[in-house]
Amino acid sequence: MKKIILGRINEEDSSEFSIFLGRKLSENHELKDDVYLDVNSPHMILIAGKRGTGKSHTLSAIMEGLGCLPEEARNIISLIVVDTMGIFWSLQVPNLKEARELSHWGIEPRKFDIRVFYPEGLRESYSKYSEYFHEGFKIYPSELTLSDWMFLFNLKEIQAQISLLSKVLDEANEKFGKFYAISDLIMLTEKESEKDNIKEALLRKLQNAKSWGIFSNMGKTIEEIVKPGKVVVLDFSGAGILPWNVRITLTAILIKKIYSKRSFARDVEEIQRIRKGKTSLEGVPLVWLFVDEAQLFVPNDSVTAASEPIIEWVKQGRRPGLSLVMATQQPGALDLKVLSQTDILIVHRITAGKDAEAIQSRISEIYGSKSISSYMQKLPKAPGYAIVIDDQTEGIVPIRIRPKQSYHAGGSAKIDDYIADIKRVPRI
Repeated sequence: MKKIILGRINEEDSSEFSIFLGRKLSENHELKDDVYLDVNSPHMILIAGKRGTGKSHTLSAIMEGLGCLPEEARNIISLIVVDTMGIFWSLQVPNLKEARELSHWGIEPRKFDIRVFYPEGLRESYSKYSEYFHEGFKIYPSELTLSDWMFLFNLKEIQAQISLLSKVLDEANEKFGKFYAISDLIMLTEKESEKDNIKEALLRKLQNAKSWGIFSNMGKTIEEIVKPGKVVVLDFSGAGILPWNVRITLTAILIKKIYSKRSFARDVEEIQRIRKGKTSLEGVPLVWLFVDEAQLFVPNDSVTAASEPIIEWVKQGRRPGLSLVMATQQPGALDLKVLSQTDILIVHRITAGKDAEAIQSRISEIYGSKSISSYMQKLPKAPGYAIVIDDQTEGIVPIRIRPKQSYHAGGSAKIDDYIADIKRVPRI
């Protein structure tokens, strides 16, 4: 059986640093050659497809593959999963349900060693399930810029509140430095002589932010989260209560900090190579970052707190060793700067006009004008099938994504999930 390695820059690169992704689909829908994904080099990967076609499954398959690398490779990278939907904790549970199917693919059910962080303010909710959700996180309010707060509070056109907030942040930084809490911002706001309606409006927003339980004057440093050889799931779903602008802002802060730390570490490593003739890992490791619902973070018709950090990552992240795997069910709503920078595009079933046009434009850049619908028509309609567009080989490969080794918590809730063990009574 032939082995296809997608994304491999040099044929001389070791196939040891590639992960099993699935099998190539023949014209008559037979599964043929094994398809692997190169992970030796950094990649910008986008997974697209309408709901229920297997996007989160494919995200998990890539995570699992990285978790199965040889130990010396795992100890150089860190997997960071931004989990805005609360589904990737299940990497800790082996997929015993599909053990027979997995054996046909030459793999076995497996649980993965991960660390799941959740908002500290929701400790009571998560503590009941502490075997799967391990540690609360908080961040310093000082990590947010004025523009971050404006996005968080939706203050685009409320100039009076923006002016007051800017003044309060300046006072907090001058009085407390980095180490202040939301309660300090509330206290400083209450002391201001601004009009009551303006002050009360900002105070309500700050009180609301306090209730999220994610801000503290004792936050986490990036080095405490991003560690070599570790898989970290950051559950930004907040048990379903965190607003999306909060999830996006948290992701933006994380991305900015990782990018900054890793870029400087890469400079130090290059100096080592010059001085000592060898490279050793400095500080923050190479990072594989996973983000679902990409169109909400970098939309094509507006700017979010995460837009600039993500675009910077996809444009410049390869040099410092930063990879990004994003998934979206609406590629037509995604910023074109992100779409154009992907070197591997995994497309599950897509039918909507705007989304199909976005993928078509990406294919046409390199591969000619063949319609995306012609590729979709050749794919089986069951979840898990996709075409992979690989810039490196300038090829398009139809594929069946392999089964997951870990339990999949990303499926839709169905009635028969809850009554499977109840004896059915015939209808009259």
